[in-house]
Amino acid sequence: MAREPIYAVIDIGTSKIVSVVARLGPEGELKPLGMGMAPSLGVQQGVIDDFSEVQEGIRECLDECLRYMGRNPLGGVYAVVNGEHLTGFNTAEGLSNGEEPVTVTDQHLRSLISGAAGTLRESDSKSQQTLHIIPMRYRLDGIEGVRNPTGLHTNELQLEAHVVRGTSIPLGNTVRALQSCKVQVDGLVAHPLASAEGVLTADEREMGVAVVDIGAGTMKLAVYRGGTPYYSSVVAMGSNQLTRDLAVSLRVPYQMAEEMKIEHGHALPDDLPPTDEVLLPDTQMHPKRVMRRRELCEPLYLRCLQMLKLVHAELCKAELTDLPGGIVLTGGGARMRGLAEMTSRGFRTQVRVGTPLWYAGLPESLRQPEFAAALGSLQWAVKHRHLSSRGGSTSGEGEKGRSRRSLFRRPFAKAGARETANQETVSQE
Repeated sequence: MAREPIYAVIDIGTSKIVSVVARLGPEGELKPLGMGMAPSLGVQQGVIDDFSEVQEGIRECLDECLRYMGRNPLGGVYAVVNGEHLTGFNTAEGLSNGEEPVTVTDQHLRSLISGAAGTLRESDSKSQQTLHIIPMRYRLDGIEGVRNPTGLHTNELQLEAHVVRGTSIPLGNTVRALQSCKVQVDGLVAHPLASAEGVLTADEREMGVAVVDIGAGTMKLAVYRGGTPYYSSVVAMGSNQLTRDLAVSLRVPYQMAEEMKIEHGHALPDDLPPTDEVLLPDTQMHPKRVMRRRELCEPLYLRCLQMLKLVHAELCKAELTDLPGGIVLTGGGARMRGLAEMTSRGFRTQVRVGTPLWYAGLPESLRQPEFAAALGSLQWAVKHRHLSSRGGSTSGEGEKGRSRRSLFRRPFAKAGARETANQETVSQE
């Protein structure tokens, strides 16, 4: 009997490092085997700024995960990557025959992705690295919106794809930090797409929806249309800023402000009863004092308003202000009371707080918004397991010097086993 494959992911966030391991069952279901979590002390706004602190956090996180599993150290992992340096954009790549029509095969689709990857390599500077090339739609002889052209006849085939790339140095630092802990990196997953994978339903992807992951140091935005990613970005502001604002306003230590935010925070102070009061503990600067809860929450309201304005600016930049599927808030910052209602009023659309959807047997402690990216990247790993950066399905150098015209003019003799070429390509680390 074939052994069920095991997948492992790690999310090195601004406030915590999370690792999850799961086994893929015979019916395609994921069975969680273990998880680990450790404080993240060497990351600012999603980017490593203290290598030794991150190393220590990774080791602690993985040790806890392996204690759950009771097995030997892991092989490879998929790593969630974050930071404002991640950018998403859409591109197009085409093949033209110009003579009699040919039948589109999976090999042609792979050639299109390879051609797009080659074009991106030529345009990339040394500081840039392509993470994902995700097909959205195809165009056949001017007919737009074709989802899967395999088996169709055409003279001209064009791919429209969403591309995510980032700066090589912070991406390389993430890989080196994991490798220094004797962990092999099978692939990198951009945080906006990992979060979306964890919380979106198929209907939401099809209708058109925005996922806003509010982490400790960054906000990640992913917009889906017609079932595929259409826009993605990262904004360097997160829920840590809410805590800092509260600490300054109340003149209390950061950790105390964090506790006050969690216990008493609300994004819409005017919705609170005017008689609600909060007792502030004594500090070295102030004795115990009582203040109105509305007054305590005022700086949280102002910062949440600014964060939503930044999300709106990103959507306007992408010309995506109409979202029939609404907005899904996730990440630890989505726990802020009143934030979903504030978002719904501001954007005049339906809003829900997204938690991981699929995990039968998952502990309740992990069914929380802050674990959306880690658990979503497990789903990503399974979907794209044949296209990991270890495999040969990257934007291969062998295609670079070959004529794209000749690729399409000479139909391949016999297609081998069908692969999910119309999915996604991950570049080499």
